[in-house]
Amino acid sequence: MAQIAGVTFIKSATGKVTHVKLSKKYFAKLIEDLEDSAVMQKARKGESIAWNEARTKINKKFGFKD
Repeated sequence: MAQIAGVTFIKSATGKVTHVKLSKKYFAKLIEDLEDSAVMQKARKGESIAWNEARTKINKKFGFKD
């Protein structure tokens, strides 16, 4: 198995990987990436509208002319 910085694989007597131990630095980066991906996934599931409709709403809200 390849070495990965900040990751230690713990194996059973038969050589099967049973646990993975992460360093605090690596864990913090991983959690940050997971949180970012959760936010992106939530945004993907949100309601979307056509650009022309969004532009009209923005212009109306801020008093811009088309």
